[in-house]
Amino acid sequence: MGVQAKHWVIAAMMLCSGVVGAVDKVQKIRTPYLEGWEQVPLEVMEKQAAAFPGTYWLEGPGQRKQVALTFDDGPSANTPELLKVLQKHGVHATFFWLGAQVEKSPDVARDAAKQGHTIANHSYNHPYSSKLIPAVFWRDQVARTQQIMQSTLGFAPTLFRPPYGDISDSEVKLMQGQGMKVVSWSIDTRDWWVAWKKGMPGEIEKMVTDYVHPEAIVLMHDGGGPRERTIAAVDALIPKLKAQGYEFVTVDAMLGVPGKQQFVQPQAAASQ
Repeated sequence: MGVQAKHWVIAAMMLCSGVVGAVDKVQKIRTPYLEGWEQVPLEVMEKQAAAFPGTYWLEGPGQRKQVALTFDDGPSANTPELLKVLQKHGVHATFFWLGAQVEKSPDVARDAAKQGHTIANHSYNHPYSSKLIPAVFWRDQVARTQQIMQSTLGFAPTLFRPPYGDISDSEVKLMQGQGMKVVSWSIDTRDWWVAWKKGMPGEIEKMVTDYVHPEAIVLMHDGGGPRERTIAAVDALIPKLKAQGYEFVTVDAMLGVPGKQQFVQPQAAASQ
């Protein structure tokens, strides 16, 4: 049995035994809200996590000393260098990628999957999901990306991250009905802010070290702009957190769910 499979089994046993569970832990975002950037209010995301236990996740279900590094908006020209850093440290990450970017960089996507990273769905072209009606959200964003990943990688993801953390309750219910998990984050590194030189170079690393907690899901980016500072922060962060006793896992391993599925367009969802 592989390492990730063992994590799935352990997490499933813990959930079933009641030692920890989706309904037993209050899901929270640890990093503060950033004013003036049209972000979804933290209390809205936390309310959705409370309303959809087991479907909408901000962090893992328990108190294991684990961290899941996640990267959005790729694959891009930044991704190969990030993959080298992750390989150097023996860490697997979760990549929430755009369907449009996978179409542009299929070889990079295949390389990441071959290296054991979890590939997840981040929509086709990064809209505010709640501004779409559920049928359009599913057809043009989720299902379209599932089909691209199925044809490119030979499988489709089970995890979805809404761009900007923005998703309506109706859309969460739709994802729930399709057996997919909605994953946001508990730590926002603000690496996109630092990339625009709005923050200090060490801010990405500091946001993680200041707010790290058991079963944290950490938001970063490998696409959408220059990511040299993100890659440097990852290189510095991994040994520091390992020294604190943290283990790095993928989101699916942390949640105890499969990371892959075979995509077939559901008739019910397609006709909504």
